[in-house]
Amino acid sequence: MKISVIGTGYVGLIQSVGLAEFGFDVVGIDIDETKVKRLNEGKCPLYEDDLEELLKKHVGNKLKFTTSYDEIKDSAVIFLCVGTPQDDEGNADLRFIYSATESIKNQLDDGYKILVIKSTVPIGTNRKIKELLKDYNVAVVSNPEFLREGIAVYDFFNPERIVLGFENLEYKKPIDVMKEIYSHFDNNIPFIITDWESAEMIKYASNAFLATKISFVNELSKLSDEVGADIKIVTKAMGIDKRIGNKFLNAGIGYAGSCFPKDIKALIKQFENNNISPKLIKATDEVNEEQICWFFNKIKNYYNNDINQKIFAVLGLAFKPNTDDLRESRGIKLIDLLLKNGAIVKGFDYVEKARENTINRYKLDKSKAFYGYNLYILEDLYETVKDADAIVITTEYNFNNEDWEKIKTAVKNKVVFDGRNILNAEKIKKLGFEYYGVGRK
Repeated sequence: MKISVIGTGYVGLIQSVGLAEFGFDVVGIDIDETKVKRLNEGKCPLYEDDLEELLKKHVGNKLKFTTSYDEIKDSAVIFLCVGTPQDDEGNADLRFIYSATESIKNQLDDGYKILVIKSTVPIGTNRKIKELLKDYNVAVVSNPEFLREGIAVYDFFNPERIVLGFENLEYKKPIDVMKEIYSHFDNNIPFIITDWESAEMIKYASNAFLATKISFVNELSKLSDEVGADIKIVTKAMGIDKRIGNKFLNAGIGYAGSCFPKDIKALIKQFENNNISPKLIKATDEVNEEQICWFFNKIKNYYNNDINQKIFAVLGLAFKPNTDDLRESRGIKLIDLLLKNGAIVKGFDYVEKARENTINRYKLDKSKAFYGYNLYILEDLYETVKDADAIVITTEYNFNNEDWEKIKTAVKNKVVFDGRNILNAEKIKKLGFEYYGVGRK
């Protein structure tokens, strides 16, 4: 079976190499000629564990990339994996979805095709796409993705469930084809076979619930800070309760990345567009937006609201470990706040591409050009902390593995602001550091 995958971002590229690993003949389609050329040379445009190895393994054999939609004519199944960024009003921007749909339409003939929508789209979008293709013999399937950046390749091969939404559950042909494609997974993986709207809702509901858990704990962390409770102990006890579970209960400086922020805002707009007040989900978003400012004020208060020319070593640039993705990164947001208040920032991330992306971000954004005089991105953690007035942890790497005796001798002042509650606080304090976590004294 030949399969086309439109879009070569996180979702599309991982879908392409994953299906090639399963033995399908796959063609990835993207309008970016430079990107396509590099992909055909086996050069991965993004950092993700195991992705480049799989790309090199299959490109030129089971996998190729092109800018031409002509390949769709010979494909039985087409996966649509283009981006749905947030527009100026908070809605999901569907321009790329509809543009790709028009390009697909131009390649359709009388043969039967299955178009699979993997992009995260507002509820009702699959129905609209079907309406655009009503004159063609095309089945539209909603198949939302649940990949976690940093371990997305692992997630592709080890899904917790496969969600498939169809127009007509009595019509078995597209259902059987999708089950055949995903038959390479363990037989115990549950299939959720449902209608379009339910499948679309499952994606938003899942992300919103996880984001709500994060914001709930972050709200509690502020009270813990004031009353002297330890949020780590509180959440540990909460997580033992099987009804609650221990996932996504880590207090910190908020969620970020390519999914949660835009999906929560898009879901809020869908409520509002249907004349429903999204009280809980709106609060989730508001708490998350406020959390980084609350943490920044905690830093400022330590210095009596004057951080001008203070040197801060910010450890963590990407929004989460083992990725180069800076989208909505709390570390970047904190760097912006520090620089705007006259601080000197030395930034570090273990992932080279994350460091490169940070440098390019400030070079390309002319509105932040003046930051360059006070911002330094370094390749070595120990050089980063050298002469620092404070260390600020913004990404959830396990910095406990570093040599804190060496760090102690490198810094100017032994102060740590742990925005991810990742450090062993007692160990750090015994070395003479002042330690300030989130909801921890």
